[in-house]
Amino acid sequence: MTNKGLIIAFIAIIASILCISPMYADTVSSDHVISDDLGRELSIPTEITSVVSTAPPTTMTLYLVAPELLAAWNSKPTDLNMMYMPEQYQNLPVVGGWFGKTDGNYETFINLNPDIIFEGRTITGDPKNVDEVEERQVRFGDIPLVTVQDTANISKYSGPITFIGSVLGKEERANALNAYYKEALKTVEETVSTIPDAEKVRVFYAEGPDGLATDPSGSQHSLLIDYCGGKNVAETTITPGYGMTPISLEQVMTWKPDVIIASDSSFASSVLDDPLWQDIPAVKSEKVYAVPAAPFSWFDRPPGTNQIPGLYWMLHTLYPEKYTTDQLREKVSEFYESFYDVTLTSTELDGLLKRVPEYK
Repeated sequence: MTNKGLIIAFIAIIASILCISPMYADTVSSDHVISDDLGRELSIPTEITSVVSTAPPTTMTLYLVAPELLAAWNSKPTDLNMMYMPEQYQNLPVVGGWFGKTDGNYETFINLNPDIIFEGRTITGDPKNVDEVEERQVRFGDIPLVTVQDTANISKYSGPITFIGSVLGKEERANALNAYYKEALKTVEETVSTIPDAEKVRVFYAEGPDGLATDPSGSQHSLLIDYCGGKNVAETTITPGYGMTPISLEQVMTWKPDVIIASDSSFASSVLDDPLWQDIPAVKSEKVYAVPAAPFSWFDRPPGTNQIPGLYWMLHTLYPEKYTTDQLREKVSEFYESFYDVTLTSTELDGLLKRVPEYK
């Protein structure tokens, strides 16, 4: 081959490389491989713009770590949810999911065309069966189903916060949330360690409009009581999933709670004047507290990272002499501003911290 021929061939090879390289670069940059919490290797997009979750506990972490990427809620936000929620998140679609008494619809998820679907639910370790998850993955088609554990375990939120932040490229916000969370855990643990078992407050978690449903110690729905040094007085069985085991007023009388935590604010408002409840110590001393619930509950339903400010609230509610109102106000304000992107006024904060919260 002549020198001229060699030059032409060389130019042709270079041109081919230049033409192929962009295509190759696109292929390389469009996806990368991660390992989820069940050890499954998944190819996910490098650039993620839309995510959903199959259940509320994981959705709570998505909202706190990467709200701008959240494509849908699992249920329609209530007026209470929307009180401290920026407007752009109030009208997201509702996708449903698999949680409590709700059974999801695959097509609803697929039609949203998210980049990723997160699967993570309860304290018991779900999802734990790889075969079940893989079956669900088949139903979702090409949309990666990424499992994440401990999204409803108040003592282990650091893992899912870190993992979700890493997957979504939101490490800075995830690290900030984890720092707040770990400080709250440390404060609670150090305080509770100073309380003799005999001096721990007896607590009843009253659920429903009449207060006659509950979740005993060990339930994912009542973990904050145990963790913050209370004694859950309910001697009853755990109802799997949604919880809310029915009980009788006679049982509550026998349990003699010092404090009642109420999921229903109407019940908390009316029970002090209800003659049927007057012999219960918590009612006599007016220590019946409704759970702050805007934009999401500090205590339960869902059990998720929305509970993090509830660590401070529960500690103060049970042991106000050990964790003061001023300390609580500071930490609640910090959480709302940093992670709900809401600056509370003094009046709004006062309302949240009332025995029965009042909202703007």
